Amino acid sequence: MKYKDCENILKFAEKIGPVDAIFNLAVVLKDCIFSNQSPQTFEDSFKSKAWLTKQMDELSRTICQQLRHFVVFSSVSCGRGNAGQTNYGMANSVMERICERRMQEGFHGLAIQWGAIGDVGLVAEMQEENKELVIGGTLQQGIFSCLDTLEIFLLQERAIVSSMVVAEKAKVGGTMNILETVAHIMGLKNIKVVPSNISLTEMGMDSMMAVEIKQTLERDFDTFLTAQDIRNLTFAALQQMSITTKREKIHDTNKTDANNLEDLYIMIQKMKDSDFVSGIAIELNTKKEVNRGHIFLLPGIDGCAAVYMSLASRFKSSVTCLQYGVPNIPNECHSVMKSAAYLLPV
Repeated sequence: MKYKDCENILKFAEKIGPVDAIFNLAVVLKDCIFSNQSPQTFEDSFKSKAWLTKQMDELSRTICQQLRHFVVFSSVSCGRGNAGQTNYGMANSVMERICERRMQEGFHGLAIQWGAIGDVGLVAEMQEENKELVIGGTLQQGIFSCLDTLEIFLLQERAIVSSMVVAEKAKVGGTMNILETVAHIMGLKNIKVVPSNISLTEMGMDSMMAVEIKQTLERDFDTFLTAQDIRNLTFAALQQMSITTKREKIHDTNKTDANNLEDLYIMIQKMKDSDFVSGIAIELNTKKEVNRGHIFLLPGIDGCAAVYMSLASRFKSSVTCLQYGVPNIPNECHSVMKSAAYLLPV
């Protein structure tokens, strides 16, 4: 949309009544890996999001004198990243910077990084019936949940917020390895008859299967591949990945067993009575160097300075530990704030 068109729209709206809010909900997807992006694919994503938001920001400051809300819909692909959406992510990022600047200059600005929405929109159109799609480790959020969340966001004072439903890490197929899991997603009953050098694309993998394979490998096997890597995967490569993953799992299990005693010792170590010394601010014996700042430490659940004694000699600054586990604190002071109110003079 051209600058003049935006100006005419806002002036026309102001004639009807004061403009109370501006929402930019536009979305244009031109997905592909970065090497296949072009100036045109970036321009296509920028027009309706970054450029339109910039124009509305500039014009609304003079035309819409009673504007209370300036809201843009960003995306989790901007906050968390998506290898195939560098143009889309950058367009959203520009909108977020505009909202941050508006807030700094005394105007309202709100960018919401939405996750996938399942009831309406692009994801709903892509989703197969009765099949929950996981995108970037997130599930679909219901539209009514989004509306409730939007109301909360409009009442707070931060420029950038996020709303998403994080998918639980659950093993699909239980004991299946990588090869068996991918075959299951593609609906292949007998892997033995599939030529080992044939790619997943040649076996009929569509874009929806590719998305599901990518997120399953990330979620269940901690294996991260690009969209291009998945398209080029062969069954021989999947077999090798399955063997490698199994070896790493056995190695990690042995390593965990070897560290169990040490971890257990750390967990069950207890404080001695002599560790609980009186006093609120305890100065630690450190290597104090010139022009170093001062460090304040808050101990963990134990609440006393003794937990830092073994580390004190490594600090090059002066260090004060603020104790809240001293013997004379009443039991009802079970938080740092209540302990501070009790210990510190008014």
